Amino acid sequence: DNLLGVYLYGSLTMGCFNPESSDIDVLVVSKKSLNSEEKEAFGKFLLEFQKTLSNKLSLTVVAKNNLENFVYPTPYEFEFPDEENIGYKDGGLDESIAAHIVFIKKRGRALHGKPIEELFQDVSSENYLKSIAHSAEWSFNNVMKGQNNGTCRVPNYAVLNYCRILAYLAEGLVASKKEGGEWGIQNLPKTYQTLIQEALKEYAKKNSSELVDAGLLKQFTQYAQDKIEVAVNNLNQ
Repeated sequence: DNLLGVYLYGSLTMGCFNPESSDIDVLVVSKKSLNSEEKEAFGKFLLEFQKTLSNKLSLTVVAKNNLENFVYPTPYEFEFPDEENIGYKDGGLDESIAAHIVFIKKRGRALHGKPIEELFQDVSSENYLKSIAHSAEWSFNNVMKGQNNGTCRVPNYAVLNYCRILAYLAEGLVASKKEGGEWGIQNLPKTYQTLIQEALKEYAKKNSSELVDAGLLKQFTQYAQDKIEVAVNNLNQ
């Protein structure tokens, strides 16, 4: 009775789903907040449902009033999974929801309930930029902890996510990671072409890429992060 809609986004709706590695990204909208009993029951159901799926389910529940009175970061009712706790995250704020809403509005699909255009308001370019910039922070920290010299496996999520963020900064494109990588090969400095190509290979098929230069990876990461930080800082001027 509390369900308002179920919305699919991400690689499944952008034509680049990889059965080996892609998540199934779903946003659920509830009419009102969930109580603790509903969350626990839903969490138990999803833990069992996940066993029937070949790919990882990534699901967020947002109450209708938090779409109508949108703020960044956005309050959520429930997120699945959360391996470190009880199978799900029991409410909080999430910086990534702003980007998810943009993906849904631009290239998502309604699986159940109200049409997308009736339920989701536009997310401002400022909030979208802050959301995708936040998604890069985890990648930046992990890459910078890595080795400085020699060769390493290519972190395809980090490289391709940076490419799609740079595509948005340059041309306003709302792209998949695959599309971001393809854009990067055509538009970013040639120094990084091999790195991006290997990331695309790894994204298409696990363990298919060649090792990449660790120093070049850090150089690219710093290059991309600097451009993102300039764009975010410009929001505050």
